[in-house]
Amino acid sequence: MNYNILPFKYFVDVVETQGFTSAAKRNFISQTAISNSVKNLEQQLDVKLIDRSTSHFMVTPAGEVLYRDSIKLIKDYQSFADNLTNLKHSGNQKHVLKIRYLRGFGYWATVLANNLQKLDPTMEIQLDTESFSDSITRLDAGDYDILVSFSTAVSKIKNINSSPIGMANFCILANKDIFDKEGKVKTRVVKKKPLFLQKWTATDSNDVQQKIRIILKKMGISYSEVVYLDSFDSATANVELSKGLALYPREFSIPDFYPNVLKYIPKFPDLQYDVVAIHKKPEIGQLLIKYEQYMEGK
Repeated sequence: MNYNILPFKYFVDVVETQGFTSAAKRNFISQTAISNSVKNLEQQLDVKLIDRSTSHFMVTPAGEVLYRDSIKLIKDYQSFADNLTNLKHSGNQKHVLKIRYLRGFGYWATVLANNLQKLDPTMEIQLDTESFSDSITRLDAGDYDILVSFSTAVSKIKNINSSPIGMANFCILANKDIFDKEGKVKTRVVKKKPLFLQKWTATDSNDVQQKIRIILKKMGISYSEVVYLDSFDSATANVELSKGLALYPREFSIPDFYPNVLKYIPKFPDLQYDVVAIHKKPEIGQLLIKYEQYMEGK
């Protein structure tokens, strides 16, 4: 048998307001409509719900049972209606993916974000920098979804996963002042200049910066000191100012307002490092699998 929920709602209102007239006012309809609705419900159920033989308003035992069940029914129906409303609007809601990156990894984080949005245009992505000291703790706590870094930065950390998203190709950034007219390095000039490197406390003995220093030494290029900075941008500014050397990703373009800075790569071997998206949530792992498949198909 099919039932309309509205008569049950009217019946609940009659019980709660202790009368047909008051229930009618609650629903902005006539008292007759409320009374007829309850009568029809009694006929349909073949049971008396309101005892009309007394001068005082009284609900029958069957009416008490129906009232309790109707309350639950109406509450469930309201919840169901709310869920339907949310479902209607869910297609317009964007999933927010929080990506954090260690200093110097903004380029790869941006590439990841751009391609993820091509993969899923409904996704909203938030980018921000993260300090390594508490980055894994915050990732573990669910404060954000992905950390972009070198694979070596987390090689010894358990219970997290990483997915390759790119390759960093490193070169040496140099001031034009260190070259002679024939394009050869003035070793005596370089020897008096600093080497600018990033503050990487997270990497192990496989640190790319250490490899850079070993290679320079084999090439006979020395420097006065090593100066650690917070970013590749600051390294570029200091190379322009101090006429020294710096480690620099080949993928980065040098701003035009640094006219004396160039990428010094002659006879310098390629140094490549995996850039990874570090994550913990299973759904993020699935997303990055789709991302890898998407990138392979481009």
